[in-house]
Amino acid sequence: MDELGEKTKKLYDDNAYATAFDAVITAVEKDRDEGCAWLTLDGTLFFPEEGGQSPDRGTINGLAVTDVQIKNDVIRHKVDMGCEPGGGEAVFSVGATVHGVIDWEYRYRNMQMHTGEHIFSGLVHSIFGYDNVGFHLSDRTATMDYNGKLTEQQLHELEERANRVITDNREVNTWYASEEELARMSYRSKKAIDGAVRLVEVDGVDLCACCAPHVRATGEVGCFKLIGWENYKGGVRVSYRCGFRAMEDYGERLALLTKLSQVLSVKTEDLCATVEKLQEERKRLAYELVAKDRAIVRTRIAELAAADGRARTEDGRINASCVLFLEPAEASILRYAVDELKARYAGVCCALLPAGGAAQGTAEDSGVAEVSTLRYLIEQDSGDVSVWQQMLRERFGAKGGGPKNSVQGSVTAEEQALKEALAALAD
Repeated sequence: MDELGEKTKKLYDDNAYATAFDAVITAVEKDRDEGCAWLTLDGTLFFPEEGGQSPDRGTINGLAVTDVQIKNDVIRHKVDMGCEPGGGEAVFSVGATVHGVIDWEYRYRNMQMHTGEHIFSGLVHSIFGYDNVGFHLSDRTATMDYNGKLTEQQLHELEERANRVITDNREVNTWYASEEELARMSYRSKKAIDGAVRLVEVDGVDLCACCAPHVRATGEVGCFKLIGWENYKGGVRVSYRCGFRAMEDYGERLALLTKLSQVLSVKTEDLCATVEKLQEERKRLAYELVAKDRAIVRTRIAELAAADGRARTEDGRINASCVLFLEPAEASILRYAVDELKARYAGVCCALLPAGGAAQGTAEDSGVAEVSTLRYLIEQDSGDVSVWQQMLRERFGAKGGGPKNSVQGSVTAEEQALKEALAALAD
């Protein structure tokens, strides 16, 4: 929609701590597919999705507001009508006055988080000269992107300084600056701004153009905690939590550590050593299991070759093809089995391994033959096995391929039919 109407008065600019308001509906747009309505009001406390931050939540006339969007300074509220698609025209009408209430707990957490971002980004900019080139804030995600690299030690030093700013309880001021003020000020901004510029100042730490609600003083941020970082587009992406969300994150992590301690029957401080020990044990057992699987495969192939009375080549290999269905094992056993087969057979060597797919039916419970998914590898050093791949694809819908002397893939088929088809090729 190109023309959305008159600009919406941003009541949250006047008071970020207000939670309820009355406003007049200036437009109603029904969404027939979702059974909701988009309301445009003459004023609102609902902060829209803007500046990398998720929108406010709450209610209008008791109905849930599930999204808030802004375009050309016109703010639209998506209201869940709780009715069939196409309904809602009797509930809201242009010119009517409605009562809105924002979810204060969600709003305040966003305010803590956003002010915390300004503190940290202001320090990064003043100390290292890097710009914040990306910001995303929602209830589960909070990241800041900087156009320069930061070491782990530098990040922790910045974290400590940010928390000292918080405990200093410095003032946070917001205002729309005049052209004269802007001309003599140096402030951060992620993008060029057309029209009025709203500034957010953290006393002595940061001055940045920003459209979002903020706390009145840094002490309300509570704390700043880094929870992760990674190299990103030549710079660094930092994940963090502040205030109540930092407490919630800490609670979740503590609960997880406590649960792991109970499961492993060790003290929390011994978890790392215990997990490392378990990892080593898992590696040892995996190695032993692979060794046993290989021993089983070698024994089976040796027994097959010993009982095979067909003619042999000059190098002692059986001058024939062989098909081997393997028992469930690690995927690497497929390669090992084919290599062992090629050491004893000069023809086409084919090995198949269960891929873990569940049976789709059994003769006992449904009258349908058991169907399995298997991975396969088919090779002959100096031969052409493409006819095998063609048969599997055309008859069983197998997926795979490779060079003419080596094909691999997967096939889902009734095992007996598959064995008979491969045996016919091997003969």
